[in-house]
Amino acid sequence: MRFICVLLVCLSLSFSYDFSFCQKYYKDASISIYNTRAVLLEYGKQKFFVAFFKTPPPKNLQIIKADPFIGLYAFNLPTKNKQSYMLMPIDSKAKSLNVAAINHSNVQKGIIIQAQKGFLNYARFSGKIPNNGVISNICYQIYGLGMGDTFFIDSKYLNRFLSQDKPYYGDLGIRLYPPKQGDQTLKVQYVDPFFPNVPFLKNDEILSINDQPIKDYYQFEWFVSNLPKDSIARVKIKRIQDKKPQTLTFDVSVQERYGGFLLPDVFFDRIGIKLDHELKIISVDPSKHNLQQGLLQGDALLWINGERIFSYTKQDPQKVQKRLREILTQAVSKGKLEVLISRDGFQFTLNLINGLQNDYIKARYNPFGF
Repeated sequence: MRFICVLLVCLSLSFSYDFSFCQKYYKDASISIYNTRAVLLEYGKQKFFVAFFKTPPPKNLQIIKADPFIGLYAFNLPTKNKQSYMLMPIDSKAKSLNVAAINHSNVQKGIIIQAQKGFLNYARFSGKIPNNGVISNICYQIYGLGMGDTFFIDSKYLNRFLSQDKPYYGDLGIRLYPPKQGDQTLKVQYVDPFFPNVPFLKNDEILSINDQPIKDYYQFEWFVSNLPKDSIARVKIKRIQDKKPQTLTFDVSVQERYGGFLLPDVFFDRIGIKLDHELKIISVDPSKHNLQQGLLQGDALLWINGERIFSYTKQDPQKVQKRLREILTQAVSKGKLEVLISRDGFQFTLNLINGLQNDYIKARYNPFGF
C-alpha cells in the first residue's frame, strides 16, 4: 500500500498535486470516535490511535495514554489491518513542500507556515485544517495533527506525547510573563509558594539554566518541561534590589508540574488540593496532609493575607485563577500566607506558612509589618 502511495505521489507531482488518494489513506488510517476521528500513529515499534480534545473526552472511551495539559489522548482501539502514519519533522525542507490538510471529507492544499513554538503556540498551515485531520505530502507521512482553523500540533510534540507512559512536565515553581514582540527578556510573573524551597521573586530575570543561556519564552518552556524530576537545575537570574541589579545563582530541585497549559493553574494542586472555579475545595489528597495545614474538602477560599481573591462567584474562571496566582506571588515576597476560609457557615483564618517547605519564604516574614 505504501509503495503504491509513493508511486501515486510521484506521478501526481508531474500534474497538479492530486491528494485525493491520500484522503482514502486517511480513511484507512483513522477511525470514527465521538464526533471526530482518531488517527493511527507509529512510534517505535508500536502504533497508537491518537486524537486531540480540548476538554477531556467521554469517560466511556478506553484511554491508554492521556495528556490533559495539551489535550492529546491515545485510545485502545483495534489496529489490525489498519494503515498508519509516520511522523516527519518540520524542517526547512518540509516548509518548502506542497502539502495538504486532509480528513475524511476534505482536502485543502497549501504550505506549512511555521513549526510549533510552544505547547500552546501551535504550528500554522496556510489553509483550514479540521480537528484531527493531518498535514501530509506523502500519504503515509504526516507533519502534524489538526485542531481546527489553521492550527495543528506538530510532530515534535506528538512524539513527546507518545514517548511517555504518563504526562510529565518539569517545573521550577515559576511562570514567566508571556512573550512580547521585540522583547526577549524573561521575567518571572508568578511564583508558586508551595514549591519546595522556591527562591524566586516576581520580576526576577532568567539568564541561564545549567549554564545554558535561555534566549526566549518558548525555549524556557520546552527546556524546563524536559528537565528530569528531582534533578538539580542551576538557575542564574538578575534581581533588582535596592535599585541595584544583582546577579544570583540558585540550585533548584526540579519538581513535577501540576497545572497550566489547558489545565487550571492555581498552585494548590501541589499540596494535594483541587479547587473548582469558585475556589471551593472539591478534593484533598490525604498523602499530603502535612502540607494542607487543616484545609478540608468543602472549604471555600475567600481572602489571602487580607486581600479578597474575587468579588463575585460568577467571575470569569481565568480571571479568578490569575488573581489567585497574583496574591500567592505576593505572599512569597511577604513571607506570609494566611487564608480566610468559609466552612459550614463559619469563617476563620488558617496560617499555611508553617507547612511550606521553603526557608526563603519564611526568612522574609516580618511580624511587625516593615
